[in-house]
Amino acid sequence: MSTPRRSPLSDTLPTVATFVLLVTIGVVGRWGQPDWCVTPLAAVGLLAGYALPRRWAIATPLTAMLISDAMLPSYGSLGVAVAVYAAMATAPLLGSLLRRPLPSRSAGLARLTALSLTPAMVFFFTTNFAVWAFQSHYAKTAAGLAECYLAALPFLRRMLAGDAAFVAVLFGAAALAGAFSLTGAKCRETTRPAQA
Repeated sequence: MSTPRRSPLSDTLPTVATFVLLVTIGVVGRWGQPDWCVTPLAAVGLLAGYALPRRWAIATPLTAMLISDAMLPSYGSLGVAVAVYAAMATAPLLGSLLRRPLPSRSAGLARLTALSLTPAMVFFFTTNFAVWAFQSHYAKTAAGLAECYLAALPFLRRMLAGDAAFVAVLFGAAALAGAFSLTGAKCRETTRPAQA
């Protein structure tokens, strides 16, 4: 007896719906951020990396950035903009690591905690280096670079706190909906070969 073939549309609709929902959360969160650098984008990227095929996952935070940037101040230089977008693309790549099985919920919680803090650190180091390199605010010396990083520490603290809070909310909601497990993915995409 042959198994019925699934329609490509039945595979695509949940992906599109998840993509649209996460992009919407990212856009609304950036426009309504309670404090500078406190947004759901890292959490959105991590969850997209967990729940969506790779191309869709990487497109999720970048699409949210493109849409929300229409109503936010510019980056001041192309180099800084590229660094910001590149840093945001790391969250979905990290989120895909959440699919790997683990033996316990405590190990899964430790992994989720570590991964939720990583995007802010990547963002801090890459974007502040870009500010130092491509803008004229700081001297092009080691002392100027150190000054740039020191000036950005308050933003790093806010971003870490915001990322932790939004990861708790989004992944908590996904777990309640049965769409996330601390011990590894149980979603449909993980049973297939990895998609590029």
